[in-house]
Amino acid sequence: MEPLKLDCRNIRAERQKRNNQKVFNAIKKGNLNNLKKVSNQKELNRVLQDLEMTLEDLVKKCQDDDITNKILSGRISKNATRQGTKDESLQIGVCAKTGKKLGIEIKNLSVTDYRPTKSGRIVTEKQMKDEKIPKDECLKSFDGKISGKMEGFIFAKIVYGSGGHQDNVFEEADTICDWVVKYKKTSFYVILIDTDLETKFKILSEKYKEIKNILIVNNHEFQKYMIQNYSESSSTTREAPSGSSGGDE
Repeated sequence: MEPLKLDCRNIRAERQKRNNQKVFNAIKKGNLNNLKKVSNQKELNRVLQDLEMTLEDLVKKCQDDDITNKILSGRISKNATRQGTKDESLQIGVCAKTGKKLGIEIKNLSVTDYRPTKSGRIVTEKQMKDEKIPKDECLKSFDGKISGKMEGFIFAKIVYGSGGHQDNVFEEADTICDWVVKYKKTSFYVILIDTDLETKFKILSEKYKEIKNILIVNNHEFQKYMIQNYSESSSTTREAPSGSSGGDE
């Protein structure tokens, strides 16, 4: 069994290609309802105003000319960098596909599902409301939850290039790791970072390499870890640290 491949460096570019293709296909098939769903409606309206054409006439013209269709599709498709879907959901998703074959369930979480508190708890959105826990008493929410043969939580990020935001990612990851060291001796905490900032990644990995329930890996390494430790053919199957990975530990 081999890890699945995910080109995280070009994840947004690939999504943009898919967005463009969806628009191209909708125009080619003359499906106006679907075209409105998959396109940037504001940009589509601007094009129609600039050309002084109806949508039906524009689609008909593009159906007869693939080059014009491609140009239009690139202009009116949804911008991948502005979509609400997190890049990390794909990152976690590819690990989930591998985990499923090994008896490990990996679930994407919303930003409100599970948050670690500064006092050492893991709370749900309901608990925060019921107990009136302020957001500034919590760290960044977890991005994924692991259950089955392996139990724990995932902090996930895709980081390429330098800059303030990229530095913040490693600071957030370091804070989570420090929190685990201080409060959590049970369950796994996976720091899932795909990046080209190798020095920062190495510094973080070295700092916590002796902590057995912290894994600092990229998506390929995490998949490889699961395969090596939880496949039926593995001779080194690793038991998850004892204890619950539920909401309020």
